Amino acid sequence: MQKEKYYIVMADIIDSSDKAGGSLMHHFKEMVNSVNERLSEKIISPFTITLGDEFQGIVNSLQTAVEVIFLMDEILLEAEEAYKLRFVINFGVIDTPINKEQAYEMLGEGLTVARRSLGELKSAESDILVAGLDQPLEENLNMAFQLYRMIYDDWGTKDRPIARSFLKEPDYKKVAEIYSKDISTMWRRQKSLKIDEFNIARKLILNLSS
Repeated sequence: MQKEKYYIVMADIIDSSDKAGGSLMHHFKEMVNSVNERLSEKIISPFTITLGDEFQGIVNSLQTAVEVIFLMDEILLEAEEAYKLRFVINFGVIDTPINKEQAYEMLGEGLTVARRSLGELKSAESDILVAGLDQPLEENLNMAFQLYRMIYDDWGTKDRPIARSFLKEPDYKKVAEIYSKDISTMWRRQKSLKIDEFNIARKLILNLSS
């Protein structure tokens, strides 16, 4: 009998030891709780902080796993103290019953591989890894995520809230009103931040994961 596979999502805070504790951890916990609430109908085992700077959970599809990354990356743009997460999505076996209250007390190769992969990401070129899928889907998704994060990582501290505004409101004229800026200035900001390219990368990832 073939064992059932699940979409496991794990993540941790990049360079957490270099960050200040209080406000960042409060934001981290609030973000995890918010995602659990907003995507509750698509989450099988809620995202649970397993260590101080790490969480795991199980979702109902590859596309939901992608949505989790996009949603958290957007929320992080508004964090008072800038920080970033590395993510692993692994489609793998879980041997024990699924804990639907919190992502604790479960065992299986899928979880073991996800945790090992998260550790290996610390020395990898990309901060997002998809594993356990058929080729070439897995390879294409990993390349698309690398492109996505190349743009995201270029946004400096002052860029992050503006980029978030563009993701909420694609019309640069309306964003110019929000910041009381000249329209042409905000149009140039939209281009320099590569908002269109970022949205194309996200759409590509969603298309691949559907």
